[in-house]
Amino acid sequence: MQIIWSERAFIRREAIEDYILYSFGFEAHAKYVAEINHWKATVLANPEIGIKEPILEGLSKDYRSFTIANQTKCIYYIENDFIVFVDWWDTRRAITNLKMGLH
Repeated sequence: MQIIWSERAFIRREAIEDYILYSFGFEAHAKYVAEINHWKATVLANPEIGIKEPILEGLSKDYRSFTIANQTKCIYYIENDFIVFVDWWDTRRAITNLKMGLH
């Protein structure tokens, strides 16, 4: 298995990381990045560990997610030998907007 980042997920993750770094400092940023790395390793070892996203049911993919730092969800799906991270979702945003851009 290999992880692939969509442009959307990569840009949103970078924006959240920058926000954490500039708002809360290096230590909080390092902790966040360590949690991301932990989850990446966990998903690589067990791709179906993420919960199925109920709001995304009925779309073309079987979307799953895991939560980082209580305020961020990584939305992903599994396809062949790839785990595709498609969105990095700030859970403080309206959940109804999550479907936008996903199919």
